[in-house]
Amino acid sequence: MLSNSVLTIQGWIKATFLGWLLGVVLILVLSSLLDSAGIEHMQFYLGVGMGTGVGFTQWLFLKKSLKMDVRWFLYSILGMGLPFIIVDLLPEGMIAHKIATGISMGALTTGVMQHLLLKIQTRQAILWIPYSFIGWTMGVLTVFIIDYTMALKPILSNNLLLALINLLLILGGGLVLGFITGFFWKHIDTSSK
Repeated sequence: MLSNSVLTIQGWIKATFLGWLLGVVLILVLSSLLDSAGIEHMQFYLGVGMGTGVGFTQWLFLKKSLKMDVRWFLYSILGMGLPFIIVDLLPEGMIAHKIATGISMGALTTGVMQHLLLKIQTRQAILWIPYSFIGWTMGVLTVFIIDYTMALKPILSNNLLLALINLLLILGGGLVLGFITGFFWKHIDTSSK
């Protein structure tokens, strides 16, 4: 049964944001390692890095409140990583937007897998799938806004300010993911099982 005693929306958002931050660090590390090994044009490290970071901190949070086992963390890595691996293995040009496809498939896969753990806790677990999908998708879309900040360069004339805006967009993705998926915890009936 779900317990609201430890599970707070603010705690969830914080855990998700810290996981996103960890995911960004892991992506940078994995990208550097792959580049130094001569592995290029692969995107799987995005899903694996972010799935690892977010899944780990969410699991630490859920472990305290729901006694969630380590599968939450593992499902996050597999759910976000496996679709990116599949997309990377497809012939070049078969998919026009590899990152967008990897993210949307990863968000859906992660939501489905984690829902299997939540359905033990609540009959409303099926709602986790759309919350997870929308949360991940909107979180990453927040980061993609960076593609348009270059239009601000003539206006700002300060590269440091532009870098700060881009950093805030990158980190903002974690807040968006935490906030949207946090609504799941707020709107489910905690006494439904």
